[in-house]
Amino acid sequence: MKQSWRQGRGNRVRVLRVALAIAVAVLLTLGALYWLGQMLERGWRREEPRGDLTARFTQAPTVVLHGEAYRPRDRLTTVLIIGVDRAPTEPTEQTAYRNGGQSDYLMLLIIDDENQTVTPLQIDRDTMAEVTTLGVLGNVTGTRSTQICLAHGFGDGGKQSCELTRDAVGRLLLGIDIQYYLAVDLGGIATLNDALGGVTVTLQDDFSALDPAMVKGTTLTLRGAQAEHFVRSRVNTGIGTNAARMVRQQQYWEGLSRSFSQRLAQAGGADLTARLLDVMEPCLTTNMKRGRIVNEVWNTRGYRRLATVHPTGEYAVGQDGFIEFHADAAALESFVIQTFYQKAAR
Repeated sequence: MKQSWRQGRGNRVRVLRVALAIAVAVLLTLGALYWLGQMLERGWRREEPRGDLTARFTQAPTVVLHGEAYRPRDRLTTVLIIGVDRAPTEPTEQTAYRNGGQSDYLMLLIIDDENQTVTPLQIDRDTMAEVTTLGVLGNVTGTRSTQICLAHGFGDGGKQSCELTRDAVGRLLLGIDIQYYLAVDLGGIATLNDALGGVTVTLQDDFSALDPAMVKGTTLTLRGAQAEHFVRSRVNTGIGTNAARMVRQQQYWEGLSRSFSQRLAQAGGADLTARLLDVMEPCLTTNMKRGRIVNEVWNTRGYRRLATVHPTGEYAVGQDGFIEFHADAAALESFVIQTFYQKAAR
């Protein structure tokens, strides 16, 4: 009898233990599900843009000049066009630091979406500026005042060289932020020229030593290497200065821009930029996404193209015998403030 009672009691204890274990498991499971639900809910809430009042009311950084406070203008896009005096690099070739080629051509495009204008700022390659210097292993060794064209040469010939050039131009323009760069090597001149059907110019200098057809006074549509001769030749052409070459470069730029705008306005013009990027890809180095380039060109097609700006200043011969261009600091300061800043609200 006692045996039977003990067995019954043991069975009841086991049943209670199992029931208790099940209850505990259920409670733990419910607790875990509740905790997980809370975490997911908080996670979803974090993904929803609720706004940041601190960030929303943060004032844009200001600069004070001659007693006036200015803040950076909104809706400006800056693109630095760099023409590099270096032939296309073979895919297997590794360019050493401090051998990246010089920037013969520097044009900063200032796109103003608010006023719907594009302002080109052409910078003389011999402009004296603070340039970041690198050692032979690519380490930064400091800065020095030298011709701005040399900034590209300190880098690796690719993106690093472009970044060094962008930084030098930004410092020259009182520290403005240049968002994008687009560098074209020597192979890109003829490629772009021919892709747009050539540029028609009247030759003010004689290039017959390079091409018999390029005689002073002749009006012709530049093809292939002729375009490179026109925008790059200096030492044995005309008076041989970079200032004279910049006049030709501006003449060519204006002709190229007209040709591009005309084609952009034609049927199928929406795809023009994409087609040009396809043929120019081997010659380009840029930090702009392909889609950004296409959209920027298309969105600004109706903007007013303002006259090219050239910083004023003086030329001199440096101690090393090379030409230096010293930009007028006051005039440059005035241009930067008027172009990139507006008076801060009091």
